[in-house]
Amino acid sequence: MRWRGLRIAVPAVAATASLVAGAAVVGASAGPPSVAPVALPAAAPAADPLRQKKNRVDGEIDQVQESLEGASKDVVAAAVAVRVAQRNLSAAQAASRAAQAALATAVAHDKQVAADLAVAEAQQAKAERQLAAGRAQQEDTRGQLGRMAREAYMGSGISGLAVALGADSPDEFADRVALAGIALRSQGGVVDELAVQQAELVARGTKVQAVAGQVAELKRRSAAAVAARQAAQKAAAAAAARTAALLTAEQTALKVAQSKVAAEKKRLDALQGEQSKLQAMLVARAKAEAEAEARRRRAGGGTGGGGTSGGGGAPSSGGGYLSYAANGPITSPFGLRYHPILHIWRLHSGIDFGIPCGTPVYAAAAGTIISAGWAGGYGNRVVIDHGMVRGVDLATTYNHLTRIVAGGHVRRGQLIAYSGTTGLSTGCHLHFETLVNGTFVNPMNWL
Repeated sequence: MRWRGLRIAVPAVAATASLVAGAAVVGASAGPPSVAPVALPAAAPAADPLRQKKNRVDGEIDQVQESLEGASKDVVAAAVAVRVAQRNLSAAQAASRAAQAALATAVAHDKQVAADLAVAEAQQAKAERQLAAGRAQQEDTRGQLGRMAREAYMGSGISGLAVALGADSPDEFADRVALAGIALRSQGGVVDELAVQQAELVARGTKVQAVAGQVAELKRRSAAAVAARQAAQKAAAAAAARTAALLTAEQTALKVAQSKVAAEKKRLDALQGEQSKLQAMLVARAKAEAEAEARRRRAGGGTGGGGTSGGGGAPSSGGGYLSYAANGPITSPFGLRYHPILHIWRLHSGIDFGIPCGTPVYAAAAGTIISAGWAGGYGNRVVIDHGMVRGVDLATTYNHLTRIVAGGHVRRGQLIAYSGTTGLSTGCHLHFETLVNGTFVNPMNWL
């Protein structure tokens, strides 16, 4: 039995961490100590993010199940369903936020490209108008030059020089020569202007081509931006729909969990009653043993209790009074645990040995078996009273057993039972408890 004993009202801070409130199932624990990074070999395979994510989720579910060790299966299933729903909802909400951010970026990019395209198209229209105006101006200059040429060289069928030679007097000849020079200079100026216009026309044509290329590129970008925006809109809508669906799933899971509260309280009350009976029995034995010890002292006799060690079985930890009750790792320590359905803190009144069903279980020290058999949520249980040890009455319990094979007085390390998952247990293990004068204490202080 992993969850028995002390109930503590949940403080405000702890309440905000409850599953039903939508927060984490298990309180944050201290992280591992920092370790200097170690260079991996070049051939080391890359980490699989999907596998890492699955391992994290599996670990969280294991924590939920461990926190509810001793609860009924439907309560454990409800709590796991809530945690899975909340994990999925959290991931969906993160994806939805990312999708909305991507959509905002796509919309902003689309608007910017559209604005750039509008400016480029306006510049293209202006450049084409300037090119058309330049061409018209060039045609006008060409016409003007043609008229001047006709007037200068074709007028009245004679050349300008002939006109000058037809003067009747030297003064008239000088005037006609001057006029002819003016006409030629005017014609040369028009030719120069035509050359300038031609150069400007080439430049304007080049600008039109450049702006046209820019417009074409911006149109391509605009089409891509529109497609990206539409895809982002679709992704955001899908993410929002998934979030809504998972929110509904979470609310459903929470309702199921809440429906288990009354039954779970009743079950825990029964476990508390079973535990109270054990404690009362041990307190009475401790009192009787203390009185007997006092009588022996008054009579001048030796001290009693504290069975002697003997036999084989599990090895001693070396330093504590008790030997290990099973050969296996300790998978869950002594201490308070948060109940994610009832929102209370309860004492995990022992330690758990992570061992398969059917693993041998040994007496942690010599003593007398004072209880062996069915004990409700404890499943099959053995209780050994080790008598007065270091001034206190010491007892140990062995829970969720598959089979009990010993009774009466036992030696240290004697085979007493085989591990199992009877009673309220989420899996094969040995729940081992230590009581001092009828009060649960951390077994690690005695092992």
